[in-house]
Amino acid sequence: MKNLCVIGLLILASLDIGLAQVISGRSRTGSLSMSAPDSNQNPLGLRTKLASYELEFTEPSGDNFLEPRETGRLRLMISNVGKVALRSVVVRIVPLSPPSDVTFNDSIDIGDIPVNATRFAIFHFTATENVRSQILTFQIDIHDSQGSVADSRLFTFLTRARKGG
Repeated sequence: MKNLCVIGLLILASLDIGLAQVISGRSRTGSLSMSAPDSNQNPLGLRTKLASYELEFTEPSGDNFLEPRETGRLRLMISNVGKVALRSVVVRIVPLSPPSDVTFNDSIDIGDIPVNATRFAIFHFTATENVRSQILTFQIDIHDSQGSVADSRLFTFLTRARKGG
């Protein structure tokens, strides 16, 4: 019986390793979809909180650049695939360096996410008339009332200045 318990725990541990980040590829609009599980585990190594999320960035012209007066959209689909409800979930995006001439909402409170439920968070990025060409990188953080529920990920997109100006 003792051997069966050890084998069962080894099988569960090996299944847990398979929950690493999955990148599903790029769409024609240059958006990136990924799933990001959390790293919170109980003492047996089993995940009680397991939030995964997919992200997609789109912008109006479809050329993969945010240009003057365009508004791009970052859409996050957050799923609770763990064993406990997530309470008071907040999604934040933090710029790694201050963006020039781009405005955005940096935090969305999406509330509770029951087990096996999905919620969405949509961030908008608007380039001003005088936006310059730059690479913008943001860190995505998802927290509930007790702390992080998913590993942080980086998100990057480009802006392009007006031609001839």
